[in-house]
Amino acid sequence: MNVEMTSLLSAQIRNHSNSHAINHSDDDDDEPLIDESSSITALGRTTAFYTARQKLRNDLKNFFMDPFEKYQLRGRIPWKLIWHIFKIIFLSTSLILFGQDKFKLRSVLNAYTYNLGCLLIKDYEAKVNEEGVKILPSIHKEDDMSEFVAFTLVNYFNLTLTSIGIYGFNLDPETNKTLLPEMCINKYEKADIDVSQWKFDIVEAINTTCYKVNCSENDVSACRSKVLEVLPDTYDGFVSLNITMIIRSIFLSVKDKPSCVQLYVSTTLENTAMSGGVISSFQLTSKDEKCNKNSHHKAQSHVHLHESTGQLVIDILVVVICGITSFLIFKRVFKTYKLFKQTRGFYSVHYNRPLTWSETTCFINYWDIYAILADLATFLSMTLKILQDAEIGTDKHLDVTAVLLGTAVAMNFVLGLRFLSFEKGYYILVLTISVALPNIMRFFVCIVTIYLGFVFCGWVVFAPYSWKFNSIVQTTQTLFALINGDEILDTFAQINDENLLLRTFSRVYFYLLIILFTYVVLSVIISLISDAMVVAQTSAKAGIGYWTIGRELFPELQLGYQSSERGSNVPNPRRSRTK
Repeated sequence: MNVEMTSLLSAQIRNHSNSHAINHSDDDDDEPLIDESSSITALGRTTAFYTARQKLRNDLKNFFMDPFEKYQLRGRIPWKLIWHIFKIIFLSTSLILFGQDKFKLRSVLNAYTYNLGCLLIKDYEAKVNEEGVKILPSIHKEDDMSEFVAFTLVNYFNLTLTSIGIYGFNLDPETNKTLLPEMCINKYEKADIDVSQWKFDIVEAINTTCYKVNCSENDVSACRSKVLEVLPDTYDGFVSLNITMIIRSIFLSVKDKPSCVQLYVSTTLENTAMSGGVISSFQLTSKDEKCNKNSHHKAQSHVHLHESTGQLVIDILVVVICGITSFLIFKRVFKTYKLFKQTRGFYSVHYNRPLTWSETTCFINYWDIYAILADLATFLSMTLKILQDAEIGTDKHLDVTAVLLGTAVAMNFVLGLRFLSFEKGYYILVLTISVALPNIMRFFVCIVTIYLGFVFCGWVVFAPYSWKFNSIVQTTQTLFALINGDEILDTFAQINDENLLLRTFSRVYFYLLIILFTYVVLSVIISLISDAMVVAQTSAKAGIGYWTIGRELFPELQLGYQSSERGSNVPNPRRSRTK
């Protein structure tokens, strides 16, 4: 009787599993990938139990399979991989076009900065010192202060007459005359100093006074007289002087059509060191403005128009593909959650136990979370880029767009490791990275503590003797460059002080730094990666992978591939892989 009942139940379960095996995979399929039966007994179990168990087994098996295994079994096209390849191609193309436009705009702004500096600043030379800072004229005499300011103001008002560039001024709507530049002087609230008596009375609160100086008469001497009226009588407590000028211009060679731009020019004289020398600086920023609606532009060819339209089409395609991939990811996450609830309910009802932590976390696919973040960065960067190309906003969004766009491209390229890991050869390399990364990060935590000790020690000792150690950030960059073998001789030469103690300490300091971080740290990291490679190769040869983990996590379901009792030849996976 038991033999007949067992045979009857086995036949019913096989027929039911053939019609209810469901594929929970990256692709939306309704047909079962696996038709598998197992020998069962009827003692203490009902037909519904065996039916539910067989259905859950098929669902979990399909969940643990990768798209290439499903393609071998059914020939189903891995759409996520195809869409991801298209997204990388179009996104990279958009980045290249955006980068070219940004470089062109930056080169034009640099040219405007240099040309306006030559026109407005006396003895202007855009040289760069060893620290990478532009060297501008310094002022050491009171007469030179008034002459420097007068030179700037007179040449500003004569800019449209003397310059060959395309410049104009903002007009006062009431008087229809050129808006006067603003000159602001910052100085201490009180600074009574008597050096001969070593006596002083200083209140360091900063008072700011702004003036409008009209030097449109094209006479430096007359302008200098007006400037002397507003400059302080004594420069004790003088902090800085700033002249702000607004200039209009039209960029003819940046975009596919001329663009109207407002340039904010600022000249600053700084006396923060109070050492008898005033340092000058010159800055230029730009802001897009709407051109007059009566302006006309006829291009020599339609190439620029086609380039602009092509960029817009590529950007829209990236946004559309990003939406498709995001939809597929959220669809998979929803199916995974349904499978998790199904598995948890089955174990709770039939095995009277909750899922373990390992069994619960196996439903979390961290690649999906990463892909969602990558799509979010892509969508934001493309939206800003489209608005930027449409001249909605200002140039200050240019760097934000570049950062988001570069981050999105980098994240999408890294996401390609997910698909490479489905192939056995690349799988071992990806597994090596995943195994070695935790140990390397823990090792870096130890190294950072030592590195910070070198940073603070180097900063406090060498800051007065080398600009490379002027700040904590600069010291960090200098030590990192030394570890990589850059600027070793220059750094040694700058610390070559006559002080024997300092010279000896610097040699010991730099030798220890280079030996520890160049040889010891690098050797340990290579050793950690080598050990991880051995573990990955051993795991791959032993077949320890996704299917093995599945069998270990759900022992009651016996998820391994087996031939059915009918002798059907269900192909084994090409390989095992780790989630």
